Amino acid sequence: MNNYKIHEIQASDLKMLHRFARACFVDTYASQNTPENMDLYLRDEFSEERILQLLTDSEIKFFFVKLENKVVGYIQLNWGKAQSETLDSSLEIARIYVDKGFQGRGIGALLLKQSYDLGKVLGLDWLWLGVWEKNTKAIKFYQKNRFQIFDQHVFKLGNDEQLDWMMRRPLIGT
Repeated sequence: MNNYKIHEIQASDLKMLHRFARACFVDTYASQNTPENMDLYLRDEFSEERILQLLTDSEIKFFFVKLENKVVGYIQLNWGKAQSETLDSSLEIARIYVDKGFQGRGIGALLLKQSYDLGKVLGLDWLWLGVWEKNTKAIKFYQKNRFQIFDQHVFKLGNDEQLDWMMRRPLIGT
């Protein structure tokens, strides 16, 4: 059994988070989007300045999963006004990524558990996320973990407006 460690990301982890987050995003979406739209989105949402702004927001927490000091996954959790859609009594999974070489090893489930735990500590009722309608692998993972589609919203990647399914599950009983 692998010895994965999860810990909260601090501002001092900025460079490591910046590299890992950009690499995961590119690895996941570059083949399905234009280079121009990827560049625009990365410039706006994955700059060190933007990530530092998120890291210092009091209604956002990030967590790494590491294996022997190697980052293998991370999650960004938003609540209150930091959510991309302000939902009452809800915690948003804004980003959740696992290095492709480590997928299928329980890291996603470990990150979800971290989100359940934080949601309970914050006294919230729902855990939700937006997932691109074309990301069938992720949708199946979330459905397996009791998330259900309840709405949709537009996710703008560069100049491309894409449809995200909004999925949620109750935090009670987790």
